[in-house]
Amino acid sequence: MSHQSGHNETHEPKPAQTSFFLWMNENRDNFYRPGMSQVDVAEAAGSEWRRMPESEKAKWAQKSADDKERYARELIEQKDRQRENDE
Repeated sequence: MSHQSGHNETHEPKPAQTSFFLWMNENRDNFYRPGMSQVDVAEAAGSEWRRMPESEKAKWAQKSADDKERYARELIEQKDRQRENDE
């Protein structure tokens, strides 16, 4: 079964993202060059991430922590809705 974006039948919350993936999603276009595969783009971005100062990574780590809190909150809300629907 292939993954399709769009309507989520189970209304599950979107999982939290790591600091690297948050940064990568915002900066992906900076690494893409015509003819590059997604693997090439990811490797270039990974190399840049590893060279990035910890002080710069810290803001992405905070965004990731915030996203984890959002995910936990949405999971609780989803379970509450399921419980209400089951009653």
